[in-house]
Amino acid sequence: MYDWLIIGGGMHGAFAAQAITAAGPAARLAVLDDRPALADWQRRADACGMTYLRSSNAHHLGRRADALRAFAAANGFDSGHELGYYRRPSRALFEAHARHALAGPARIATRGQRIERMPQGWRVHATNGQIYDTRRLVLALGPNAPYRPVGAADCEHVYDAGFAIDRYASARLAVVGGGITGAQLALRLQQLGHTVCWVTRTPPRRADFDSEPCYAGPRCLAPFARTPIEARTAVLAEARQPGTLPPDIFARITAALAAGDIAWRRGDLESTDTNGLLLADGRRIDADRVILATGFENHARPDSLLGHTLDALELRCDSDGHVFINDDLEAAPGLHVLGRPASLQLGPMAGNIKGARLAGTRLAGLAKRGTRNAA
Repeated sequence: MYDWLIIGGGMHGAFAAQAITAAGPAARLAVLDDRPALADWQRRADACGMTYLRSSNAHHLGRRADALRAFAAANGFDSGHELGYYRRPSRALFEAHARHALAGPARIATRGQRIERMPQGWRVHATNGQIYDTRRLVLALGPNAPYRPVGAADCEHVYDAGFAIDRYASARLAVVGGGITGAQLALRLQQLGHTVCWVTRTPPRRADFDSEPCYAGPRCLAPFARTPIEARTAVLAEARQPGTLPPDIFARITAALAAGDIAWRRGDLESTDTNGLLLADGRRIDADRVILATGFENHARPDSLLGHTLDALELRCDSDGHVFINDDLEAAPGLHVLGRPASLQLGPMAGNIKGARLAGTRLAGLAKRGTRNAA
């Protein structure tokens, strides 16, 4: 039996594995995933043409606070790999450091398919046909399914597994979604020679980060932790800033709109067909392809591992899909949840890189207490 089993070896799961192993070296731990740690991250970054992260260089996957800066200096990454006041790292720098920081523990090349509660822990049925028993189980499953608005169920989404930004010859493309992914995608498609119309519900809005930056530390996290958990959903909604753009992307997209390089239409998508899309006010936008950049669903689908687990164990969620968990990120004894579903404990950055660090710190503390108790 394992002491810790982590389903999902992306950035959150891999960082949690590192943190737990450092805090409790004797613990028997395994990660279930048949993909490299950065595989999904790189696929999504490739899809929208991202070159710099939105987060500051303080948000990374190393154990020391200055790990990314030290890695850059030691490996020849010059000032061109930092952007703006917050020294946002280039994607190349961040990924190089992440590969270095997340090396090991070894992973089992399979995926969790179903879990069940056992008298002394949890049992995982994996896609390789094997069964794995563990005292503590961590669900680090990544984002939910890509969100498709009503009326666009058949449209491709930038976060679809098979999406490729360079798959088309020159075409008229409509990009739906007003956040950073939609803006980056529109800019990249225009650079590739397409005629692009960017469709958003609101005008472009500028914000350095996608949530209030004070939630990276105790100034906002401490009062958040003192807030009754039932009231935290509203706090999260107020703290998050979806559909906003950092200064560099805001400047580039507004310049492209002003120059007429990219068309812009404000409105709500009503429906799509083979000739383009229709807005709720009756305006039509002709397009050869409609590409959605509308983020992820808030709630886990019933056929997903998280959705099935929530239903089978009758676990509670709030109206935005956040799971009710305790200070140790437990939804049930020994069952821990990471990523955006853990927002009621970790705050609005739970699904981001900072959220991976916050979760790793919580689980490391638990592993350290377990080591002391065993001694």
